[in-house]
Amino acid sequence: MGKSSEIRYALRMQGYLKKHGQDAAKNRIKVSWKRENDKVIIDFEAQKRLSEEWHTDPVFTDDWSKNWGLWNKDVVEVFLQLRSHDQDTKAPYLELQVSPLNQPFALIITDPRKVFYAPKDLTFSHSVKVEGRVWTAHMEVVLPKDLKGKNLYGGFFSITGHDPREFYALGPNPEATPDFHRPELFLSLEEQ
Repeated sequence: MGKSSEIRYALRMQGYLKKHGQDAAKNRIKVSWKRENDKVIIDFEAQKRLSEEWHTDPVFTDDWSKNWGLWNKDVVEVFLQLRSHDQDTKAPYLELQVSPLNQPFALIITDPRKVFYAPKDLTFSHSVKVEGRVWTAHMEVVLPKDLKGKNLYGGFFSITGHDPREFYALGPNPEATPDFHRPELFLSLEEQ
């Protein structure tokens, strides 16, 4: 691969999340990702512009199957979907979340807001580091067998703050209310 195609590849595999809504963003959030066969590696960096505390709750555990409601605190989120073809938006997808306290959450969604379950087998590792206004999160996941197909699509999101909450997405939905569970808006996460 020549130098110019290496640069294009790097740019396609990272981006800054955009804030949903018109008011000024209090955070700057960058995501980068890569796929290695059935493993996906994701890195987030969230940087606060103001000296506010991260919105967390120590009541959540390190068991991703028991942290229902984690998204009511600060989280970074990843949605991953394998499609058999580009328009296969009905395929199940995996949702992963991690908080600044390294608390995880995971679901398989087969019908957004209607049918979902905690995956029984999930190879998912995560780590975080918080230094002042900067929070970094590293996630590695092996795509579960519940997901079929070969083309990787998905989205990267973040929810931060408290009163008001701020919603960020790599590709925000066009409506006034944020809605992450929109597979038709997922982006190709493969090198093009």
